[in-house]
Amino acid sequence: MNNQDEVRVKQAELFKVPHSYVIVISILILASILTYLIPAGEFFKFKNDIGKTVIDASQFKYIEQTSVSIFRIPNLIVKSMSKQSSIIFALLIIGGSFEIVLKTGMFQAYLTKLSKKFSKKGLLLVPLFMLMFGVLGMTQAANKFIAFAPVGVLLSKALGYDAIVGVALVLLGSGIGFSTGILQPTTAIAQEIAELPVYSGMWLRVVSFILFYGVTLIYIISYCKKIKKDPSKSLVYDIDFAQSSSPTDAYIQVEKKHLPISVVVVAAFGIVTYGSVKYGWSFDQMAVVFIWMGIVVGFLNKNSPSEISKTFINGAKGMLGASLVVGLGAAVGMILSEGNILDTVVKLSSSGLMALPVILRGPGMMIAQVIVNIFVTSGSGQAAITMPVMVPLADLSGVTRQTAVLAFKFGDGFCNYILPHATAVMGYLGVVGVPYDRCLSFFWKLFVLWLGLGAGILMFATIINYV
Repeated sequence: MNNQDEVRVKQAELFKVPHSYVIVISILILASILTYLIPAGEFFKFKNDIGKTVIDASQFKYIEQTSVSIFRIPNLIVKSMSKQSSIIFALLIIGGSFEIVLKTGMFQAYLTKLSKKFSKKGLLLVPLFMLMFGVLGMTQAANKFIAFAPVGVLLSKALGYDAIVGVALVLLGSGIGFSTGILQPTTAIAQEIAELPVYSGMWLRVVSFILFYGVTLIYIISYCKKIKKDPSKSLVYDIDFAQSSSPTDAYIQVEKKHLPISVVVVAAFGIVTYGSVKYGWSFDQMAVVFIWMGIVVGFLNKNSPSEISKTFINGAKGMLGASLVVGLGAAVGMILSEGNILDTVVKLSSSGLMALPVILRGPGMMIAQVIVNIFVTSGSGQAAITMPVMVPLADLSGVTRQTAVLAFKFGDGFCNYILPHATAVMGYLGVVGVPYDRCLSFFWKLFVLWLGLGAGILMFATIINYV
């Protein structure tokens, strides 16, 4: 490390962003305070023809204040940990099982070979890798691909980039597929509430996917070129330097055992992907597959049962912090729900839209959805809360219902990758060990670009009367 690099690292150490737990706890305290400041209210709720609970936007009333004391936060944290247990345990199992795979050297060997083959054409793999997850994300939530994040990081480092790039390829790739909602279940839920044919208006969502993919790819490639030219420009340069864990640091030979191990790993990921797409598997089923993957790979690597157990525990330890923050984040929604202010936030957000010019009401709906998404990170939950309000609002404001659905998808999706209490982003960062503040430094500019592009698409949808 030269003098310039040392100065850069010391400057980074002068400003320390609080630990992610501190950030989330601060959000919990803020949520508690809001339950005292925002009037409690509720819409009339009922079950529709398909059994989903929706709200009647025409029937809203203020109710007695049900503020949530700050002293209740620990109780709700424990409750949310219990509610999110399937995700928490799945993350621990993924971390443990993947540690067993990494110990075999299989990924390092193949990625070293791949990096040498594409040493001068590494950028060709970036769009292909991200497109693969973009397509998968069209039907699945980004958090379903957390286990792929270490693969992305290993590939990225093998090509001479950093961990940020590896996370971005998987997280943002699948995130674009999710957020543009081509075949997303949340799109179907929103359209059912809006009384539109399921997955209708697909052509503009496909166009949106292409545009968002292109903007994101340019953004990532620009960063790749910058750190390739000067590695000290990497947002995790000091971390990568300290850990010095790159597959290209030494040439790792491909061994005979690596072929059957790679077959098992590919089969496991294939089964998880197929099960998620075809049968809607939850984290419980995914965790079972990864347990078997770890056991089989451990024996193929000729490890004893005790060695497999020790390696698994070490991997799970590395995931503990990220796993627990998922439970912490879920407590935000519980506080707001107990305080009965979610419906009030939705009503106030929607009321402001009518003051905007018609051309800006689509983007206004997207911003309103972004605000709600800060409090409700569940896509299906957000659709049930907001769409019964947005649909009649769209009818009154000269915006088509299809445009309102698209605004919901943009607002619900793109905000998830900068929120410190979102399952997706914290899960990915926990798996690969990237601090939240470094991730935010990379993602926030792209988030602004996404909002600008989304606003442009929604204005276009308004102009053409998108149906």
